[in-house]
Amino acid sequence: MWHEDLGIDIIVQTLKDEIEQYTLLNAMDAFKKSISLIEKRFPNCESREIMDILQMACKLYDCSSDERCELVITAPSSFKLKARKTKLVVNSILSSAEKSITLTGYSISEYFSEMIELIIQKSTQGVYVNLYLNDTQKHQDVIERLNTYASKFIKIFSYNQNSDDKMSALHAKLIVVDGHTSLISSANLSYHGMQGNVEMGVLIESTGKAQAIESLLKTLREQKVFTKFK
Repeated sequence: MWHEDLGIDIIVQTLKDEIEQYTLLNAMDAFKKSISLIEKRFPNCESREIMDILQMACKLYDCSSDERCELVITAPSSFKLKARKTKLVVNSILSSAEKSITLTGYSISEYFSEMIELIIQKSTQGVYVNLYLNDTQKHQDVIERLNTYASKFIKIFSYNQNSDDKMSALHAKLIVVDGHTSLISSANLSYHGMQGNVEMGVLIESTGKAQAIESLLKTLREQKVFTKFK
């Protein structure tokens, strides 16, 4: 049995934190603290050997977790931020769908029309689509376009507003693809959500998290929080 060593524990925890930071932000300078700690602990290590240690640590971290998490933003193009843009991520994950798409929308504008066409195209290829809308009356144009295809693969659900609270709403912005990839974001499916505002979200690669979201939405349907739109 190895003896506990506080110095090693600090290096390991720092490595773990900085690997997660690198995963989120893809920042090339993410390992500064780890490198400094390793240099102090192992002063005879050459730079190449330290890089080998970092590479092994990253591979071990990858093997220990089947989940990936990445920061996603909407921001003016003049902002130099190290994160993927919301619009590109939404288009990428919808394009990758092979089995299913689950999408919730508080606001879906005409700006999102190209991606609605992509969703329709996916449904004609056998991809199951569950679309949850906050206010179907405000999204008649979207519904009409989807219903034009009368696809058995597209289901639309409407949020049942709480009669005791007129301000209640479906405000969650979620996309789940193929029961594995989930985008949870503050951004609406609109121009400002995709480009104009400052928005932030997280792209998660995790079967467990995706299944948890799908299960929660199913429970909300069973509790009549959402009803199928006819």
